[in-house]
Amino acid sequence: MHTSRPRPRTRVARPLALLMLVGLVLGSVPAVASAPGVTAAAAAPAAAAAPGGNRFTPPNGVLLSDPTIPGRKRVILDRIIASVNATKRGEYIRTAVWNYDDRRTTDALIAAHRRGVHVQVVVADSVRNANWNRTTAALNANRNDRSFATRCRGGCRSRSILHAKFVLISKVGRAGKVSMVGSFNLTRPAGYRQWNDLVTTSDKRFYDQLVTTFREYAQDRNLARPYRRTTIGSKTITLWPSFERNTIRDELSQVRCNPPGGYGAPTKVRIAIAGWFDEFGTSIARTVRRLWDSGCDVKIITTLAGRGVNRVLKSGRGRGPVPIRRLIIDANGDRVPEKYLHMKAIAIRGGFGKDASADVLLTGSPNWSERAHRSDEILFRFLSVPVYVKRYSDHVDRLFRGPMARKDITDGVRPPADGGGAYEIGPGRRPSVPSWYELS
Repeated sequence: MHTSRPRPRTRVARPLALLMLVGLVLGSVPAVASAPGVTAAAAAPAAAAAPGGNRFTPPNGVLLSDPTIPGRKRVILDRIIASVNATKRGEYIRTAVWNYDDRRTTDALIAAHRRGVHVQVVVADSVRNANWNRTTAALNANRNDRSFATRCRGGCRSRSILHAKFVLISKVGRAGKVSMVGSFNLTRPAGYRQWNDLVTTSDKRFYDQLVTTFREYAQDRNLARPYRRTTIGSKTITLWPSFERNTIRDELSQVRCNPPGGYGAPTKVRIAIAGWFDEFGTSIARTVRRLWDSGCDVKIITTLAGRGVNRVLKSGRGRGPVPIRRLIIDANGDRVPEKYLHMKAIAIRGGFGKDASADVLLTGSPNWSERAHRSDEILFRFLSVPVYVKRYSDHVDRLFRGPMARKDITDGVRPPADGGGAYEIGPGRRPSVPSWYELS
């Protein structure tokens, strides 16, 4: 790695038309220790450690953040930072995220690079901030170097927008081939404004497949066939754009509500989705409605849902309205939520495909909209994960019945004024509803 030569300048800013618009999301996820027996201290270890002196190993499993609870706001960011700090010289840290703007994460990545870790960062073309500038100055933008930080001109693998979110570490502590996936960006708002989720695995084949995907992102070349679905044991990775496919609807279409020989209760479906709009989202809503009318136990938390989605879910036909709640904290009533759900997850317990007693988790980066389904998104499906499913399900149930839950599901909120703030829109941008909340 050539750390002594002058760093190439980062790319010139793109025209305003190429700046991506953000999406909103609300919700709440209890900050849960990733694995059984993990203490609160282990779930969010101190970020600072002397190079080579940190033996932290990120536990496999689920971690859920909650911006309303002290000590749980930054648990995901702190888990990532602790893992970065524990990565030793010669190892690789690779991350692809839509947005990047957190000082402590930036400090950790730069420090790792300076002690000889190969740090590679890919973000969307819309990222413009001081933390990103510090990162590119330290790592440089040369994609052929072992360390680099670069923006994609569009969606990296497609002509749209990069919106994937994951961190890969070749070895940290006692764990090798670590993959961290979920709904998080590496931003300060991900800690103090958003409910997010993180799933950590140390599966070599899963990791290797994501490294292949990362390298495609880093090349920033449009692929003739960017859609790809890869199954690795009980895990499936689906890369968007999905084009004519509706992957979310297709997954939900496999749910069976009262399978014989199942758990002895109707299949439980719990949904936490930030943004849910237009015909793409309405098609999913029709599938959810069919599951509800067929006897499934359904509960939904969301931030914003479009009119078509509302009409389908609130209809009085069949079993009546599908149970759905909006979770937006807007303390001053200015229609700009101070805190909001950023998750895009489904937990299923019961009939799924040929399995009458399945435990299925779907999570990742895509909101449910036409804009999202044309973007570079990444969706993960985990089968046979009862602990994961219980944590996500309990979380949705807690939020659904909590004091912040409201029955008025609407898209009638406006974007914030702070660039990189509430919904992480580009500096000075105030895009119109609904485009600004379709991606985040």
